[in-house]
Amino acid sequence: MTNKHFILWSVILPLLVTLLSGCSSGPQTETIIIPSKEQINRVDQTSSPFQVKNIYRLPHEFTSSGQLLGWSSSDSVVASFKTESKPEQLQLKRLTYPFEHSQIMSEIKMDDPQMILSPDGKHLAMRSSFIRGDSLKVLSLKDGKATKIAKFSNQIYVQDISWSNNSRYLGYLTIDPSGRENNSLRLYDMESRTSKIIELKDFASGDSPVSIKVSDDGRSVLFTMFPEHTFQSGERTILLGAITDNKIEEQFTRPAVGEQNAWTSNDQFIFLGSDRKLYEYDRRNGALSVILERVSSFSLSHDKKNIAYSLYGENIIYVGALRGRNVLSNEPVYRGIVPTTMYWSLDSKKLLIQGQNDSTAKQSFILQFE
Repeated sequence: MTNKHFILWSVILPLLVTLLSGCSSGPQTETIIIPSKEQINRVDQTSSPFQVKNIYRLPHEFTSSGQLLGWSSSDSVVASFKTESKPEQLQLKRLTYPFEHSQIMSEIKMDDPQMILSPDGKHLAMRSSFIRGDSLKVLSLKDGKATKIAKFSNQIYVQDISWSNNSRYLGYLTIDPSGRENNSLRLYDMESRTSKIIELKDFASGDSPVSIKVSDDGRSVLFTMFPEHTFQSGERTILLGAITDNKIEEQFTRPAVGEQNAWTSNDQFIFLGSDRKLYEYDRRNGALSVILERVSSFSLSHDKKNIAYSLYGENIIYVGALRGRNVLSNEPVYRGIVPTTMYWSLDSKKLLIQGQNDSTAKQSFILQFE
């Protein structure tokens, strides 16, 4: 070995020994956490903004003369129409993707009707008034078969009809203006085909129930009430009632706007307060939380994950992801309209909107999101 090579190895060898001894001092580890597929999807859903893919304008008849009832599937909308040739009959029409041409589903003979489509789009609850009294039926949109739920004398009338979010329970109020019979809340169970009557005697004494929303388990009801001392002013309150032993137990009440409320679980609901704040109430711990401010109206998707809303004094529609008490990725999705009706499709990917623009002209259209 030459002197030159000897000198080179004398420099490199100690350096290699030092490096090798450092590597052998102990194992070096690094922990990498790989999120599950569910976690990845959840992050993507809450972090991505809402983007409008398509806008579908509804035919003129659905805007000018039809009463929108909601979605019968993720790609079809249902509305009712009065006919000039037969004023005592209503036509049900379905508008299917791409929402250009409608088809007649059935014709219904009824006077002074009230029609409420179930959230799953399968049944239509119908109240009709006759000289002999009110009657309540459930119509299957699949086969057109009608089932009579109840019939009342002309001294009692049905004031409001409402479905639970899971379409199992049909709730309605019966009112006797003469006072001879007690006002009552009635629940019809679509699974067992049975009815339950809960008298409202001594319930919220002096206040008048206006509308109801039943929880998915059928054990709680949200009442919109006219308080006795503010009846003339039009102010309203929301009241949470629990059904126990065929009685209503009052659990929570607060001033509210109209009938703007929705269940998010059997123990939680959101509502629009009289101060234009959107609140969430959790009866398990009595927590009342503010979700949004300056809200004019809102609509919650079927899966409870998305919310569409408008702000007071604006003609803009926003859509956001509802996560607990927070609204994430809230984006303006349409400008130039004040919504009067908003319905989410069954797959929560489309939003049916009806309202007025700046020129007070009616508009009806569907937003499809990415």
